Amino acid sequence: MKRFYILILAAVALLTGCDSVGSDERLIEIPPATVQRNVLIEDFTGQRCIFCPAASQAIEELQKLYGADRLIAVGIHAGPLAIKSMGGVKGLRTDAGDVYYKYWAVPNVPKAIINRRGGVLQKDTWAGRIYEEFAQTTSIGIDLQCQYEATTRQVEIETDLKTLAEDVKGKLQLWLVEDSVVAPQLFPNNKLEKEYLHNHVFRAAINGEWGTELMLSAKGIHKEKTKYTLPEGIVPKNAWIVGFFYNDSGVLQAVRQKVSL
Repeated sequence: MKRFYILILAAVALLTGCDSVGSDERLIEIPPATVQRNVLIEDFTGQRCIFCPAASQAIEELQKLYGADRLIAVGIHAGPLAIKSMGGVKGLRTDAGDVYYKYWAVPNVPKAIINRRGGVLQKDTWAGRIYEEFAQTTSIGIDLQCQYEATTRQVEIETDLKTLAEDVKGKLQLWLVEDSVVAPQLFPNNKLEKEYLHNHVFRAAINGEWGTELMLSAKGIHKEKTKYTLPEGIVPKNAWIVGFFYNDSGVLQAVRQKVSL
């Protein structure tokens, strides 16, 4: 009997004394973000930026986590490390991209703006900010459809917007974005990859650099129809229309739709 009690005491001591991990070092499980709305990340980048490919890869990893239709990425080539096409070299810099770069006072690249809230952010803060944005709710719904005519290279964009709460004022922005664009890119140690594959490249602001001002009413759906001719060099099957509704409080909803299957 005495041996039995000794064994019990030993077991109790083992269970109560086995705390090799400090209370401040234990793994705290963070619940997954509930995707209440889509999130837009505007990735400022450049072909002469040696750290930008790693930033683009980080975004693609986050898209694997959330889904590319939920985390909508747009790579805006702008600023002194971006280049325009010249002398047979394919450049991805645009005038509209430079307007955004200047407006947001982007200090250098890679940097990003997420849902146009929180300012210009460094790469190591993107994941946390995206997590926070997915946890937010929105009353704005957007349905975006594209009809493409190959002979004319014209795409008809129909955008239906609605608000589930009170009336809201803002702007609808439509952008042309292209995947699988082959163009030069500089890497660390000045390594040049002449045929680097660029994705989610900003190509044009379809309805102006700041979009179309709208007043959405809870009483019904607001419909917008836009006809747009794809510029030469854009591959229709790689092209997307990105649409988002924003105001002074940031991006309230964003969607994307392929131009042609």
